[in-house]
Amino acid sequence: MKTWIIPYVDQPPTFWEEISNQFGEHIRSVYFPMPRDVIASGRPPQPNSFMDSFLRCSLPKTVLVNPVVLPQAAEQVAPAIIDMLKRLYDDYGINSVTVANAILARLVKEALPRFRVGASILMGIYTPAQVLMVQEFVDSIVLDNRLLRDLRGMHRMRHTYAGEICLIVNEACLPGCVHRTQHFYEMGYSDTAPLSLCQQTLDEMPWLRLTGAWILPQHLHYYDGLYDTLKLAGRVTLRDPARYFQVLDEYIERKNALPNKIGGGPASPLDPIHISDAFFEKILHCDKNCLLCATCRNYYQAALQQE
Repeated sequence: MKTWIIPYVDQPPTFWEEISNQFGEHIRSVYFPMPRDVIASGRPPQPNSFMDSFLRCSLPKTVLVNPVVLPQAAEQVAPAIIDMLKRLYDDYGINSVTVANAILARLVKEALPRFRVGASILMGIYTPAQVLMVQEFVDSIVLDNRLLRDLRGMHRMRHTYAGEICLIVNEACLPGCVHRTQHFYEMGYSDTAPLSLCQQTLDEMPWLRLTGAWILPQHLHYYDGLYDTLKLAGRVTLRDPARYFQVLDEYIERKNALPNKIGGGPASPLDPIHISDAFFEKILHCDKNCLLCATCRNYYQAALQQE
Protein backbone atom coordinates (compact mmCIF):
# COMPACT_ATOMS: atom_id res chain seq x y z
CA MET A 1 0.00 0.00 0.00
CA LYS A 2 1.34 3.43 -0.96
CA THR A 3 1.47 4.98 2.50
CA TRP A 4 4.58 7.15 2.66
CA ILE A 5 5.03 10.82 1.75
CA ILE A 6 8.73 11.66 1.66
CA PRO A 7 10.80 14.85 1.30
CA TYR A 8 12.60 16.19 -1.75
CA VAL A 9 16.35 16.45 -1.29
CA ASP A 10 18.61 17.77 -4.02
CA GLN A 11 20.02 14.60 -5.53
CA PRO A 12 20.65 13.44 -9.11
CA PRO A 13 18.19 11.20 -11.02
CA THR A 14 19.97 8.03 -9.91
CA PHE A 15 18.93 8.74 -6.31
CA TRP A 16 15.24 8.90 -7.19
CA GLU A 17 15.55 5.86 -9.46
CA GLU A 18 16.91 3.90 -6.50
CA ILE A 19 14.15 5.23 -4.22
CA SER A 20 11.62 4.06 -6.78
CA ASN A 21 13.30 0.67 -7.21
CA GLN A 22 13.62 -0.06 -3.50
CA PHE A 23 10.55 1.65 -2.04
CA GLY A 24 8.28 2.59 -4.93
CA GLU A 25 5.41 0.33 -3.81
CA HIS A 26 5.26 2.25 -0.52
CA ILE A 27 5.66 5.84 -1.79
CA ARG A 28 2.49 7.92 -2.05
CA SER A 29 4.36 11.06 -3.13
CA VAL A 30 7.50 13.15 -2.80
CA TYR A 31 6.86 16.67 -1.53
CA PHE A 32 8.86 19.62 -2.80
CA PRO A 33 8.72 23.41 -2.31
CA MET A 34 6.91 25.88 -4.52
CA PRO A 35 9.51 28.06 -6.32
CA ARG A 36 10.58 30.73 -3.84
CA ASP A 37 9.90 33.61 -6.25
CA VAL A 38 6.21 32.65 -6.10
CA ILE A 39 5.76 32.05 -2.36
CA ALA A 40 7.83 30.84 0.58
CA SER A 41 7.54 27.11 1.15
CA GLY A 42 7.55 27.29 4.93
CA ARG A 43 11.17 26.15 5.29
CA PRO A 44 14.61 27.66 4.59
CA PRO A 45 15.69 27.74 0.93
CA GLN A 46 17.07 24.38 -0.15
CA PRO A 47 19.53 23.45 -2.91
CA ASN A 48 17.70 22.73 -6.16
CA SER A 49 20.36 21.95 -8.75
CA PHE A 50 18.55 18.74 -9.71
CA MET A 51 14.97 20.00 -9.38
CA ASP A 52 14.23 19.82 -13.10
CA SER A 53 15.34 16.20 -13.41
CA PHE A 54 13.41 15.35 -10.24
CA LEU A 55 10.22 16.86 -11.67
CA ARG A 56 10.61 14.58 -14.68
CA CYS A 57 11.09 11.39 -12.67
CA SER A 58 8.26 8.87 -12.42
CA LEU A 59 7.53 9.19 -8.69
CA PRO A 60 4.26 11.02 -7.79
CA LYS A 61 4.78 14.49 -6.35
CA THR A 62 3.15 17.07 -4.07
CA VAL A 63 4.03 20.77 -4.07
CA LEU A 64 4.17 22.71 -0.80
CA VAL A 65 2.58 26.12 -0.33
CA ASN A 66 2.80 26.29 3.43
CA PRO A 67 4.42 29.33 5.01
CA VAL A 68 3.07 29.70 8.53
CA VAL A 69 1.72 33.13 7.52
CA LEU A 70 1.21 34.65 4.08
CA PRO A 71 2.94 37.95 3.21
CA GLN A 72 -0.40 39.36 1.99
CA ALA A 73 -4.06 38.43 2.06
CA ALA A 74 -4.74 35.06 0.46
CA GLU A 75 -6.80 36.65 -2.32
CA GLN A 76 -3.77 38.75 -3.32
CA VAL A 77 -1.22 35.95 -3.46
CA ALA A 78 -3.53 33.29 -4.89
CA PRO A 79 -3.35 34.25 -8.62
CA ALA A 80 0.42 33.70 -8.88
CA ILE A 81 0.21 30.45 -6.91
CA ILE A 82 -2.67 29.11 -9.00
CA ASP A 83 -0.84 30.02 -12.19
CA MET A 84 2.24 28.09 -11.03
CA LEU A 85 0.09 25.10 -10.07
CA LYS A 86 -1.42 25.11 -13.56
CA ARG A 87 2.06 25.09 -15.06
CA LEU A 88 3.17 22.22 -12.82
CA TYR A 89 0.13 20.25 -13.92
CA ASP A 90 0.58 21.03 -17.62
CA ASP A 91 4.34 20.40 -17.64
CA TYR A 92 4.69 17.51 -15.18
CA GLY A 93 1.21 16.21 -14.40
CA ILE A 94 1.43 17.29 -10.75
CA ASN A 95 -2.03 17.62 -9.19
CA SER A 96 -1.40 17.56 -5.44
CA VAL A 97 -0.70 20.55 -3.19
CA THR A 98 -0.29 21.09 0.55
CA VAL A 99 -1.46 24.46 1.89
CA ALA A 100 -1.20 26.07 5.34
CA ASN A 101 -3.77 28.84 4.83
CA ALA A 102 -7.44 27.82 4.81
CA ILE A 103 -8.64 30.63 2.54
CA LEU A 104 -5.88 29.87 0.05
CA ALA A 105 -6.83 26.20 0.16
CA ARG A 106 -10.42 27.10 -0.76
CA LEU A 107 -9.30 29.39 -3.58
CA VAL A 108 -7.02 26.69 -5.03
CA LYS A 109 -9.75 24.05 -4.86
CA GLU A 110 -12.27 26.35 -6.56
CA ALA A 111 -9.84 27.28 -9.34
CA LEU A 112 -8.31 23.82 -9.79
CA PRO A 113 -10.84 21.16 -8.78
CA ARG A 114 -8.63 18.42 -10.29
CA PHE A 115 -6.02 19.10 -7.58
CA ARG A 116 -5.94 17.21 -4.31
CA VAL A 117 -5.59 19.86 -1.63
CA GLY A 118 -4.02 18.92 1.69
CA ALA A 119 -4.10 20.91 4.92
CA SER A 120 -0.57 21.40 6.20
CA ILE A 121 0.42 20.61 9.77
CA LEU A 122 0.90 24.36 10.05
CA MET A 123 -2.87 24.84 9.70
CA GLY A 124 -2.91 23.48 13.24
CA ILE A 125 -5.95 21.19 12.96
CA TYR A 126 -6.52 19.03 16.03
CA THR A 127 -10.22 19.38 16.92
CA PRO A 128 -13.48 18.38 15.16
CA ALA A 129 -14.57 22.02 15.25
CA GLN A 130 -11.65 22.91 12.98
CA VAL A 131 -12.59 20.11 10.59
CA LEU A 132 -15.95 21.83 10.04
CA MET A 133 -14.07 24.89 8.76
CA VAL A 134 -12.16 23.06 6.00
CA GLN A 135 -13.84 19.77 5.13
CA GLU A 136 -15.59 21.06 2.00
CA PHE A 137 -12.38 21.98 0.18
CA VAL A 138 -9.60 19.92 1.78
CA ASP A 139 -9.00 16.31 0.73
CA SER A 140 -6.49 15.45 3.44
CA ILE A 141 -5.27 16.80 6.76
CA VAL A 142 -1.82 16.55 8.29
CA LEU A 143 -2.84 16.51 11.94
CA ASP A 144 -1.33 19.05 14.31
CA ASN A 145 1.64 17.69 16.20
CA ARG A 146 -0.04 17.99 19.60
CA LEU A 147 -2.13 14.93 18.65
CA LEU A 148 0.85 12.62 18.12
CA ARG A 149 0.80 11.65 21.82
CA ASP A 150 -2.98 11.82 22.28
CA LEU A 151 -4.63 8.62 21.06
CA ARG A 152 -8.03 9.68 22.37
CA GLY A 153 -7.88 12.88 20.35
CA MET A 154 -6.74 10.97 17.27
CA HIS A 155 -9.65 8.54 17.53
CA ARG A 156 -11.98 11.52 17.72
CA MET A 157 -10.49 13.02 14.55
CA ARG A 158 -10.57 9.67 12.74
CA HIS A 159 -14.32 9.43 13.35
CA THR A 160 -14.94 13.10 12.50
CA TYR A 161 -13.13 13.66 9.23
CA ALA A 162 -14.15 11.69 6.14
CA GLY A 163 -11.02 12.58 4.14
CA GLU A 164 -7.49 11.26 4.47
CA ILE A 165 -5.49 11.74 7.66
CA CYS A 166 -1.72 12.06 7.58
CA LEU A 167 0.78 11.94 10.45
CA ILE A 168 4.32 13.31 10.36
CA VAL A 169 6.42 10.74 12.18
CA ASN A 170 9.67 12.59 12.88
CA GLU A 171 9.12 16.34 12.97
CA ALA A 172 10.03 16.35 16.70
CA CYS A 173 8.89 19.90 17.52
CA LEU A 174 7.48 20.31 21.01
CA PRO A 175 3.69 19.94 20.71
CA GLY A 176 2.01 23.29 21.18
CA CYS A 177 5.39 25.03 21.41
CA VAL A 178 4.97 28.71 22.27
CA HIS A 179 7.81 29.59 19.86
CA ARG A 180 6.51 27.64 16.87
CA THR A 181 4.94 30.43 14.79
CA GLN A 182 7.98 32.70 14.98
CA HIS A 183 10.34 29.79 14.32
CA PHE A 184 8.46 28.76 11.18
CA TYR A 185 8.17 32.37 10.04
CA GLU A 186 11.95 32.71 10.20
CA MET A 187 12.37 29.44 8.31
CA GLY A 188 10.00 30.55 5.59
CA TYR A 189 11.12 34.11 5.00
CA SER A 190 14.70 34.47 6.17
CA ASP A 191 17.72 33.84 3.97
CA THR A 192 19.63 32.50 6.96
CA ALA A 193 18.99 29.54 9.21
CA PRO A 194 16.39 30.31 11.89
CA LEU A 195 17.31 30.48 15.53
CA SER A 196 16.24 27.48 17.55
CA LEU A 197 13.90 29.57 19.66
CA CYS A 198 13.11 26.75 22.09
CA GLN A 199 16.80 26.21 22.86
CA GLN A 200 16.80 27.98 26.23
CA THR A 201 13.73 26.00 27.29
CA LEU A 202 15.41 22.75 26.26
CA ASP A 203 18.62 23.71 28.05
CA GLU A 204 16.64 24.27 31.23
CA MET A 205 14.33 21.24 30.81
CA PRO A 206 16.02 18.78 28.43
CA TRP A 207 13.52 16.04 29.36
CA LEU A 208 10.93 17.93 27.28
CA ARG A 209 12.63 16.36 24.25
CA LEU A 210 10.84 13.14 25.20
CA THR A 211 7.48 14.90 24.76
CA GLY A 212 8.28 15.92 21.18
CA ALA A 213 6.12 15.05 18.18
CA TRP A 214 7.93 11.94 17.00
CA ILE A 215 6.99 8.29 16.59
CA LEU A 216 9.69 5.66 16.38
CA PRO A 217 9.33 3.01 13.65
CA GLN A 218 8.80 0.25 16.22
CA HIS A 219 5.88 2.19 17.74
CA LEU A 220 3.87 2.81 14.59
CA HIS A 221 1.61 -0.12 15.42
CA TYR A 222 -0.02 1.94 18.17
CA TYR A 223 -1.43 4.20 15.44
CA ASP A 224 -2.69 1.56 13.02
CA GLY A 225 -6.17 2.44 11.82
CA LEU A 226 -5.82 6.11 12.77
CA TYR A 227 -4.13 7.37 9.60
CA ASP A 228 -4.16 6.93 5.83
CA THR A 229 -0.67 8.20 5.08
CA LEU A 230 2.56 8.80 6.98
CA LYS A 231 4.94 11.64 6.23
CA LEU A 232 8.68 11.70 6.72
CA ALA A 233 10.23 15.09 7.48
CA GLY A 234 13.87 15.79 6.70
CA ARG A 235 14.57 18.22 3.88
CA VAL A 236 17.65 19.27 5.89
CA THR A 237 18.33 16.40 8.28
CA LEU A 238 18.14 13.71 5.58
CA ARG A 239 20.23 15.38 2.89
CA ASP A 240 22.82 12.62 3.13
CA PRO A 241 21.61 9.86 0.76
CA ALA A 242 22.79 7.01 2.97
CA ARG A 243 20.94 8.38 5.97
CA TYR A 244 17.83 9.06 3.90
CA PHE A 245 17.71 5.44 2.72
CA GLN A 246 18.39 4.09 6.20
CA VAL A 247 15.69 6.13 7.95
CA LEU A 248 13.10 5.47 5.24
CA ASP A 249 13.84 1.74 5.34
CA GLU A 250 13.57 1.67 9.14
CA TYR A 251 10.16 3.30 9.04
CA ILE A 252 8.76 1.21 6.20
CA GLU A 253 9.99 -2.03 7.77
CA ARG A 254 9.21 -0.83 11.34
CA LYS A 255 12.68 -1.62 12.57
CA ASN A 256 13.93 -0.57 15.98
CA ALA A 257 15.44 2.92 16.04
CA LEU A 258 16.59 5.48 18.58
CA PRO A 259 14.96 8.92 18.61
CA ASN A 260 18.24 10.71 17.92
CA LYS A 261 18.62 8.78 14.63
CA ILE A 262 15.31 9.41 12.86
CA GLY A 263 16.10 12.76 11.21
CA GLY A 264 14.17 14.92 13.64
CA GLY A 265 14.61 18.66 14.10
CA PRO A 266 16.33 20.76 16.80
CA ALA A 267 13.94 19.65 19.58
CA SER A 268 14.74 15.97 19.04
CA PRO A 269 16.47 13.90 21.71
CA LEU A 270 20.19 14.30 21.13
CA ASP A 271 21.27 11.31 23.19
CA PRO A 272 20.84 7.61 22.26
CA ILE A 273 17.92 7.05 24.63
CA HIS A 274 16.03 3.77 24.43
CA ILE A 275 12.26 4.34 24.47
CA SER A 276 10.51 1.37 26.01
CA ASP A 277 7.04 0.24 24.95
CA ALA A 278 5.77 0.74 28.51
CA PHE A 279 6.97 4.35 28.63
CA PHE A 280 5.61 5.16 25.18
CA GLU A 281 2.22 3.63 25.97
CA LYS A 282 1.99 5.71 29.13
CA ILE A 283 2.60 9.02 27.39
CA LEU A 284 0.10 8.14 24.66
CA HIS A 285 -2.64 8.25 27.29
CA CYS A 286 -1.43 10.80 29.86
CA ASP A 287 -3.19 14.12 30.48
CA LYS A 288 -0.13 16.17 29.40
CA ASN A 289 -0.02 17.95 32.76
CA CYS A 290 3.76 18.21 32.85
CA LEU A 291 3.59 20.73 35.70
CA LEU A 292 2.45 18.01 38.09
CA CYS A 293 3.89 14.88 36.46
CA ALA A 294 7.51 13.72 36.61
CA THR A 295 7.25 10.66 34.34
CA CYS A 296 9.25 12.08 31.40
CA ARG A 297 11.85 13.90 33.48
CA ASN A 298 12.48 10.78 35.62
CA TYR A 299 12.71 8.55 32.53
CA TYR A 300 15.11 10.98 30.86
CA GLN A 301 17.40 11.19 33.88
CA ALA A 302 17.43 7.42 34.33
CA ALA A 303 18.17 6.86 30.64
CA LEU A 304 21.16 9.21 30.72
CA GLN A 305 22.57 7.44 33.75
CA GLN A 306 22.45 4.12 31.90
CA GLU A 307 24.57 5.33 28.97
